Order: sequence, then structure tokens, then C-alpha cells
Amino acid sequence: STRDWSSDVCSSDLGERGMLARDRSRTRRHLLIVDHGVPQPDRDGGSRTMVQFVKTFLDLGWNVKFWPENLQWDPVYTPALQQWGVEVVHGAEPAGRFGTWMKDNGRHFDAVLLSRPQVAEAFIGDVRAHCAGRVLYYGHDVHHLRVAEQRRLRPHELQLAAEERRWRELELRVWSRVDEICYPSASEAAYVAEHVAREGWRAQVRHVQAYYFERIAAPAPEPGELERRRDLVFVAGFGHRPNVDAAQWFCREVLPRLHAEWPDLVLWLVGSNPTPEVLALAGPKVRVTGYVSDAELAAHYANARVVVAPMRFGAGVKSKVVEALAHGCPVVTTSIGYQGLAGLAEAVPAADTAETFAASTLQLLCDDAAWLRSRRIGTDFVRSHFSRASMRRSFDAELRAAA
Repeated sequence: STRDWSSDVCSSDLGERGMLARDRSRTRRHLLIVDHGVPQPDRDGGSRTMVQFVKTFLDLGWNVKFWPENLQWDPVYTPALQQWGVEVVHGAEPAGRFGTWMKDNGRHFDAVLLSRPQVAEAFIGDVRAHCAGRVLYYGHDVHHLRVAEQRRLRPHELQLAAEERRWRELELRVWSRVDEICYPSASEAAYVAEHVAREGWRAQVRHVQAYYFERIAAPAPEPGELERRRDLVFVAGFGHRPNVDAAQWFCREVLPRLHAEWPDLVLWLVGSNPTPEVLALAGPKVRVTGYVSDAELAAHYANARVVVAPMRFGAGVKSKVVEALAHGCPVVTTSIGYQGLAGLAEAVPAADTAETFAASTLQLLCDDAAWLRSRRIGTDFVRSHFSRASMRRSFDAELRAAA
């Protein structure tokens, strides 16, 4: 898996021999994953999902190959996949030659997983032409629904109508050409299933678990832990527009209400790729960190009295919400933040206005009993719905059907 792909595919004959030589066990099931790049799981939720999908496939005995659309060698993240036994395609030689490689090797794959609509459309023609295996599509979220929510908040931004239409047309084209459609949100899966049934397309639509957590905090904190927690934390990848909007709205509409009652309260905006708009929010009571390591992120969670996820538009399951709960942090979020987390939303009400968001946050800041109850509900929810065992059971059934 550490060899450069180009040495094996200078011709059709060598491409086939190279693959078969690497994969001597012909009894194993073979899976190809195609995504926009090598996943960076400590930088964004979509990457975390893909890494955990890979781990689950390997746990189930599949041989996994990974084709990043950008074909870039990532010195940090590519070797991590290779050390697990995943062959990662990279370099200049394979550029523009996916169709040739699939012609040589496509018949060996039992399934192909395409991730994201724009990536799926670019690769699905060659996959269909040269592979008889099942074609699975994981969309992360329904992109055109996310843009529709953004349009609702910003009707003056006329370009959003065209953007929503482009995403919708693209996603419909992808849905019409695959065998399995997977989304992490049950409500989005139901929405897609309605389209598929109405059009008479062949795809089966699945609601799948997006990620799991190896370590989940105890339902009750350690002695003295609650007293040490002081800060507000919002964890997000700020290259994603919904997160930028959430940070701006919270700082403009909610934080002043909190400071009126709790003047020394500090908000930490933690995550990669802060935009100029996010950097402009920084000040004595708002700290913008940029990228942090896993250890630094864990320290922020350990100091957080409350994690906020003030999402006003978006789609899919919000990893930031589940991750905070896994760390034992109560969360205040909106109806958008609770998408795909129905059981949790029923136990902890959403806060969709500045007034209700501030009131819910203040309660967790001031009321220890409410904080303890919220932590217990959150950790129990993660333990029940986002374990490694539950993902493995779900994918075992799905992949057996696909194969």
C-alpha cells in the first residue's frame, strides 16, 4: 500500500497484474471509495465520517482502495490510511486515467462508494461502464435543502436561488444512477426516498450511522469537575458557510444577553479555517483559535460549561453536537442542530430564537441540577446510537446486500 500507484498502471496488463498481486486473497470482498480528497478527520465532520466508514469496512473484512479526486499526497493523512492496509491512489501519473484504471480493474470490485454529489457525477460514468458491483452513494447531507434554508434567512441574496437549483439538479442526476443512496439523517433519507419512488428509479435509500465514538464520558462528572468548567465553546470547521453564519448570529444576538447576566463569560470559537468574518469577532471575550489538535480540542471540552451550536441553516447530522455530548458537555442548539437526532431533540428542547437560546444557556450556566440532567441524557444518547458496534452491525447488513 505504500508503493506509488503509477508503477502499476503503465498499461492495461500491468494495471490488472498489479492489483491482483497486491490482493492475493480472492475470497475477500473488494470496495473502492471515491471522495474529493484524503479525509482529514480532525478538521471536518465529513472527513471523520469517511475515516470511520473505512475502519468499519476493514473491521468487516473488506479490502479497501481509496481514490481521492484531487490525487494529492497528504503527508499526514495518507500514510495513516496506508498503515491500515488501504491503497491510496495519488500523484501526477493517474490524473485523467480513472477510466483506464476502472477498465482494467473494475470487475474486481464488489461495491463502489461515491461520496458527495459533485464527485459522484464526475466518476459514475466510468464506474458504471466498467464495474458490475453495486454503486453506493453517500451524500453527507442533501445540499439543495441546506441552500434552501439559507435562502429563507437571506432572501435578498438572489444568487442562492440559482445555487439551490444547481445542487438540486445535480443531486437528482446522481440519485437516478446509483443502486444505494445513504444519508445520516432519517428525515433526509425519507425525503430522498419520496423522490426515488416518484421517479421510479432503482435505488434503495438507507439511513446510515455517520460516525461513532470510541470513548464516551460517564453520565456523571468526577468530583469537582463541574466547578472547574467555565467557558462557552462552539466547535466548527469555519470553511463551511452555516458555521460562519452561526458564529456571527450568536455573537451579535445571543452573547450580549448572556454578558448582561454573566459579564466575565468567554466564548471560544474552535476550529479550522476561520474566515475574515469569524476572525473579526475576536476580542477579550471571544477567542478564535483556528485549527487545534485532538488533545487541544479535548482540553477545550474539559473546560466548557456549555457547548453551543447556533445553527440557523444546514442539513445532515451535526457531528459537532454529538461530539460535544460524547465529551460530557451539555449542548444548546437549534432545530437545525438537532436534524437527524430525533430522540435527543425530544428530551432537550431546541432554542430557535435569541431569547430562548440565551435562556437555555443561562440555565445550564447557573443550574447544576439542569446541567447534570442534560449531561446524563446526552451521554446515554451517544452510547445508544453512536457506538462502534452499532455502526458495524448496520454496515454489515448493508454491505452484504450490496455484495
